Amino acid sequence: MFHRLCPAFALALVIAAILAPIEAPAQDEVAKPVDRYAVPKDDVAAVLEFLNALEAYRPTTTDEVLAYRQNARKALQTAAERILKLEKDETSEAFRRARVIKLQLGLSDVQHGTAESQQKFYQDVLAHLKSSKAPSQQDLALAYTFGQVVEQAGNLELAKEAYGEFGTFFKSSNDEKLAGYGEMMEGTARRLDLPGKTMELDGVTTDGEPFDWKSYRGKVVLVDYWATWCGPCVAELPNVKENYDKYHDKGFEVVGISLDSDPARLMRFLGERQLPWVCLFEEGAGTDNTLAKRYGVMRIPTTMLLDREGKVVAMDVRGGELNRQLAALLGPSETAEAAP
Repeated sequence: MFHRLCPAFALALVIAAILAPIEAPAQDEVAKPVDRYAVPKDDVAAVLEFLNALEAYRPTTTDEVLAYRQNARKALQTAAERILKLEKDETSEAFRRARVIKLQLGLSDVQHGTAESQQKFYQDVLAHLKSSKAPSQQDLALAYTFGQVVEQAGNLELAKEAYGEFGTFFKSSNDEKLAGYGEMMEGTARRLDLPGKTMELDGVTTDGEPFDWKSYRGKVVLVDYWATWCGPCVAELPNVKENYDKYHDKGFEVVGISLDSDPARLMRFLGERQLPWVCLFEEGAGTDNTLAKRYGVMRIPTTMLLDREGKVVAMDVRGGELNRQLAALLGPSETAEAAP
């Protein structure tokens, strides 16, 4: 459940492929549009068959890829609009599928849209979901992608609301996978709501001991979700270690939360790196770690910085920003004070 979402959704892949950049070939290599992009007329069943073929199609040559990029988006849009016009039953699978496609294609305009347009799009997505008796993976891909887009656009209040509503909706699904993603989206809403609030942690350390979160009260704490297989996570560790050495005596602590699935690999890594802080590990969980689901952590590294009162003051703090935040919370390090 950890960014394995997109590969399961053929429609999301089709749209992503359409929008991805490609280097244009020489003019004499450009393929002419082929019949595969001609949308059938006046027959819903034929249009659905066309959509199935287009979503399954994977261009291989440069000419095919270029033709795909030039024609597939328009073909999808035309097919969706044609079904919405022809199909009278708004509860039918065909109608819902067409509406999902139209909404998916509209996501490309959401990130740079106004707050008002993002809110309207959210209401359209929510209305679509609530009209369904049995949500699909395409519905989930739409909801999840919308949340990601508005979060990345900086509209955190809307992202928080959307993740919460979508999470509640999918969590009630009879489909175990959809329900699991619903739980994760609820956690994401919880994580986005953390700034200014306390964070609850529990579990077992890599030493097999129960974790005592209360003992960290009065400390400035960096909570770091990571894994040994995560390149950016490992690359950031020297910076965390450097700041730990600078500020530990002033009250700085680190709590690592490993999303590894291989305990032997994790223990070997910790032994080699000699990290001085506590690391939590849930046997057999991997990326389905309870604490990852609690706060909707679907990508790593993810970090939260807590002040002495246990309240989250910053999210995704790394690099030089970690040093700046610690200096503000704890005062200059002895190294900085000793510098000429």
